[in-house]
Amino acid sequence: MKIMILGAGIYQVPLIKKVKELGYIAIVVSPVGNYPGLEIADYIVDSDTRDKEAILAAAVKYGIDGILTTGTDVAVPSIGYVVDKLNLPGTGFLASQRSMDKALMKKCFISHNVKTAHYKEVYTIAEAKNEANTIGYPVMVKAIDSSGSRGITKVESIAEIESAFNEALAVSQSTKVIVEQFIEGYEIGAQALICGDKVDKVFIHNDEVTQPPISVPIGHSLPVTLSSNVITQCEEVIKLAVKAIGLQNTVANVDLMVSGNEVYILEIGARMGATCLPENISLYQGIDIYEYLIALATANSLPIQKRTSRQANASLLIFSEKKGIVESINIPSRVKNHPMLVELKLDVTEGDQVNAFKVGPDRLGHLIVVSDTSAEAEALAKELVSSIELVVK
Repeated sequence: MKIMILGAGIYQVPLIKKVKELGYIAIVVSPVGNYPGLEIADYIVDSDTRDKEAILAAAVKYGIDGILTTGTDVAVPSIGYVVDKLNLPGTGFLASQRSMDKALMKKCFISHNVKTAHYKEVYTIAEAKNEANTIGYPVMVKAIDSSGSRGITKVESIAEIESAFNEALAVSQSTKVIVEQFIEGYEIGAQALICGDKVDKVFIHNDEVTQPPISVPIGHSLPVTLSSNVITQCEEVIKLAVKAIGLQNTVANVDLMVSGNEVYILEIGARMGATCLPENISLYQGIDIYEYLIALATANSLPIQKRTSRQANASLLIFSEKKGIVESINIPSRVKNHPMLVELKLDVTEGDQVNAFKVGPDRLGHLIVVSDTSAEAEALAKELVSSIELVVK
């Protein structure tokens, strides 16, 4: 069986490995460069993951049986295009576009009565200022087609609109941006396992994010600590959103906002989340979520749950607060050998150039731990990460 994976970055590597572990052929689409997934690919297609025609041609050439990605939004429309053209399992092109384009997504939400933030599409700074005044500050200014928190700014006053608008356009392929109501509350996330067009299971998770104004995910934990009422609302709004967008045979990444006793959906993507979420869910549920995703993409039987216990766990990124060269890395033995440590991975070595952390790809590594509760796992993850001595000059 031949499986095409779009992307060869750090978050696609476990998916590529799982494809090969299952005895399938891994055809990896990525521009040639310093991408770790290319080293383990059976075949490489040197292409931008947004070039749907080139990807379709390669898919036909290799006679693929399934196409998928994880942890990235930009490749999703290409997957949908190939799914439609070759009649493969997965989310089609129109629904993929809706999940990628925040403006299309919002239109679908509103037309299907899915609870979400009010918004307006704008093309100029003047329009952005007018709509922000109408909605009322603070507002969120967002690029309509970016991922990884790029081009998203919380704006407190009219004086900040211009820079936020320009930042959104700078990372976008579009000529418009979204001005959106800011909902006061706390953000949580979820992964929705979608078999056919039905939601099979929803995993709501705790999110650890950077400090405002831009909240970038740096960690996650399970199980979630929410009331049964809020959990039920989350599940209901996710099911409505999946139907509104038209997602099929995928694991969807969902951003939600809890405000008082109300749950709003911010975004839903037709791909699995990043920042170790597949590992978090696999640990918690006792099922290999990468194997589940591959089964969805190939219409194979879904993997059997290996155990019924709910293992509390947490993941946390390792990153630098400043740009520079990695001078030294010291991981104490008590971190390496901690009995609750499941995985510790560094993406960098001494001498590497690194960025100050602003978005997910700026990560330097991650660790995953287990404990008796999600709160204890979160605390342990923070403690172990803080013990790692990574000097950047």
